[in-house]
Amino acid sequence: MRGLPFQATKQDILEFFKEYKPIENSILLTYRGDGRATGEGYVAFNNAADAKAAMALHRNMIGSRYIELFISNKEEHSRNVSRSNPR
Repeated sequence: MRGLPFQATKQDILEFFKEYKPIENSILLTYRGDGRATGEGYVAFNNAADAKAAMALHRNMIGSRYIELFISNKEEHSRNVSRSNPR
């Protein structure tokens, strides 16, 4: 997902996707090398059908920001794990 408020938390992501049962420990928020949030994140669902259904939230709002959603894969999620810890 892209467009997250820079102060967004994992709890915000859980709340946003609650109808689609996101996997809590899969939520990944990414950060730049200097520790600032990128506004991007990743979340997994129990199955492809739930992930596809969650796409109904594309361009819905978190706070004053609209969130763009994209289907990604496990490899993309894994590549971004190193960007998930603020420095």
